[in-house]
Amino acid sequence: MFLSERKIKNQVTRFIAGDCSADEARVISGLIATDKEYKRISDAYNSIWSHTESESTGDSFDIDAAWAKVDARISKQPLKLIHKNEKAGVPVRKIASYALRAAAVLLLGLAVFQLAIPRNHQKTFASGSCIAAPIRLADGSTVFLNSASTIKFPEKFGNKGREVYFWGEAFFEITPDPSRPFVIETGETRIKVLGTSFNVKAYTETNDIEVVVNSGKVLFYHVDKNDHLLGQVTLLKGDKGVFFRNTGLIARMINDEPNYLSWKTGVLVFSETSLDKVLYAVGQKYGVIFNLEDKQLASLKLTATFDNETLDAVLEVLKLVHNLQFVNNGSDYLVKKSAG
Repeated sequence: MFLSERKIKNQVTRFIAGDCSADEARVISGLIATDKEYKRISDAYNSIWSHTESESTGDSFDIDAAWAKVDARISKQPLKLIHKNEKAGVPVRKIASYALRAAAVLLLGLAVFQLAIPRNHQKTFASGSCIAAPIRLADGSTVFLNSASTIKFPEKFGNKGREVYFWGEAFFEITPDPSRPFVIETGETRIKVLGTSFNVKAYTETNDIEVVVNSGKVLFYHVDKNDHLLGQVTLLKGDKGVFFRNTGLIARMINDEPNYLSWKTGVLVFSETSLDKVLYAVGQKYGVIFNLEDKQLASLKLTATFDNETLDAVLEVLKLVHNLQFVNNGSDYLVKKSAG
């Protein structure tokens, strides 16, 4: 796996053990709820904990069977059996009971808590409801997070690769390093580069994951839960890759959205653009939804540039140019022709 199973186990283990901060617990809890691999490992570890507790209580045991289970789960290596010592006068069953409990603790330690020792401190950044300040990674790469986005990365990258886990939307400027590919995991997809810049939109609640390349070359691919390759596309400058979650298909196309970076630059540019596309771009930038009362309004054209204007200023221009009215319904806007 790109985000290795060891790393996921590390995070889940610390979560179960309560050995993480409140912010980390919130992030890991969210991953368990939305990511199949996190859910699988969490269920397995909770099962180990529950099963171990049930085996280690009480003094009545099937000693041979119990030791066989512990033996199989720990390392597949034979354990020393406890034999009765006549001189000691301690019942074999009592000794075996204590030993089994100790082995149960050892099992949990080996299967879970040993993985909680971090080899490289992981950092997590979340942007919340606003765009975050640029994040500088250890290799010199820079990440610009849009709102409601999260990235997790090591304090220091290894010698063979650079790996991060991400969801939301962000613009990546990756420092070239041919010896250490940079890989971004976004749930069921991976983005692999050597040094380039690109925008990634991978919100967990949406149906698609999109990658738009600004410079260089990007490998965009889809994997199953065992990290087996299911499909891939190579993207160059001006290309857009889309993974459709509903169908499991991945496709390459030409990017026809000039304002895909408006969330970062603050600039919206339209040149004889139809109103439906204008409203879509404005909605994406300001986080609002527009509904046309009359579908024929979609064919209206607009040529304009908005440089870090407020939403009200943009809507005022649209009102004047096309004699429109915007009715705010709380969660969206109804767009219709003005009566005046």
